[in-house]
Amino acid sequence: MSHRSDVLFLAWSRNGGRSADIAGALGGDAVCVFPERLGSRRLFPLRYLVSAAITVGELAKRRPRSVIATNPPVFPGLIARAYCAVTRARLVLDSHPTSFGAKDHVTSQRLLAVHRWLARGAAAVMVTTRDWVDVLSSWGARGVVVHEAPPAWASQVPTLVGDSRGRVLFVGVFGGDEPVECVVRAAALRPQLTFWITGDLRRCPPALRQVAPENVTFVGYLRGEEYRRAVAAADVLVALTTEPTSIVRAGYEAVYARRPLVISDWPQGRAVFAHAVPTKNEPASLAEALDVATQPGRRERARLDAARAEQLQRWNQQEEQLRDALGIRRAGEVDESSETMAVLS
Repeated sequence: MSHRSDVLFLAWSRNGGRSADIAGALGGDAVCVFPERLGSRRLFPLRYLVSAAITVGELAKRRPRSVIATNPPVFPGLIARAYCAVTRARLVLDSHPTSFGAKDHVTSQRLLAVHRWLARGAAAVMVTTRDWVDVLSSWGARGVVVHEAPPAWASQVPTLVGDSRGRVLFVGVFGGDEPVECVVRAAALRPQLTFWITGDLRRCPPALRQVAPENVTFVGYLRGEEYRRAVAAADVLVALTTEPTSIVRAGYEAVYARRPLVISDWPQGRAVFAHAVPTKNEPASLAEALDVATQPGRRERARLDAARAEQLQRWNQQEEQLRDALGIRRAGEVDESSETMAVLS
């Protein structure tokens, strides 16, 4: 007999951390589809066909009562919309800034009408900032700000002890909105620090590796335990973006793991990560921010615990909005309307 999920989070992505963490917090399941052998850009049509077949199979097997579908790409949302129309399940979109055409995402710009249609038919659309909530409102759709659930591995990261070893972890995937060159040039200004840069080396510009100083190591794309160990070994996490409306997942991971954090100096980021050190996406500014972030006071347990507590409180509020949109309750909660009907009968 197949297992029926209360909620299924569908993502077409190499990194399934977000979908797994949020689904876990909701008591649901996550399916992250990315056929690695078809990972090159020239094979993306075949990858999408295979991904679509896998997605349809998972929906048929799990028969969820509600579905969250990541966008971009728009196709998981289209498949989920068809499933929900047939089964009367609820649909929630997880629309990242690129799905609105931000970061010069040409494909999403061309498919914006499809995104708008999906959003209007969804119970809600998860977004990063209130700006996107306003855009959705103008479309006649409901937007809810939902960031990152606490990852299970973060509780396993040991507390910082002793003096700083000067290890800086820049988390990225060599995406178009990541100022990696800024990090490399900042490393040249702070030779006493050790810089680790994550991301698939196949996407790293060769020229960037050639100009990197000796204190920079490109560690590749890290998953699971490898990533946890990298966070545990770091004294500071750096999460930068050139997109003002992005709330970088690595920033949340740093706070959950009780690590000092450096972020790009955007108003939305400062509001979310009030305890982080902001920097311009410029080498000199980043070097100065790292001077602050590696000070002993930034490593105090009370400061790091306070940042984590604020973040957990924010997530709890966001989770309640998401549960309301999905029509699911926490274990042990009673549907008051059903209870009232039972009494009246």
